[in-house]
Amino acid sequence: MNLKKIIAVAIIIIVIGGIAYYGYDYETHGTLKVEAADTGISGASGVYITFSAIALHYDKASSNSTGWYNYSLHNKTVNILDVFLSNATFLSNITVHAGTYNMIKIYISKVTVDILGNNITLKLDHSFALVINTLAVSHAGTTTAIMEFNLTSDIHMSSSTFNMSASVIVK
Repeated sequence: MNLKKIIAVAIIIIVIGGIAYYGYDYETHGTLKVEAADTGISGASGVYITFSAIALHYDKASSNSTGWYNYSLHNKTVNILDVFLSNATFLSNITVHAGTYNMIKIYISKVTVDILGNNITLKLDHSFALVINTLAVSHAGTTTAIMEFNLTSDIHMSSSTFNMSASVIVK
């Protein structure tokens, strides 16, 4: 064989391999759009939450796996005050394996409340909130998960703590 034929065969093999991989990836992955919202709190002019990660538990985990998949949110800080379900704040799009997840961990690294121009950093009771909820991500589709916080019950200004509790609304 001459060199041109060898190069042509190699290019054809690479192209076929690329198409096969793209097809596999397209069929086995979906997008999880992560957003955040709150139910409001009075007396504050800002509530800044730094989201560090989200973990999803695959409901059909094998016996040799914990079933948890961790995804970074790159320490994204958002002012969540007066952000409701109708205008939830975008955090990230994450490519995940298509399937059903039965638990979600929301990791937060910092919460700061602005009251009358004073920024108060709250102590975190926990580094994450565990939410039991079913979340189905279809292949080649987008599922939206909105982390909804109840700031009135989560923020305790008398002790400067943030007791993280959230629910997940799936759209």
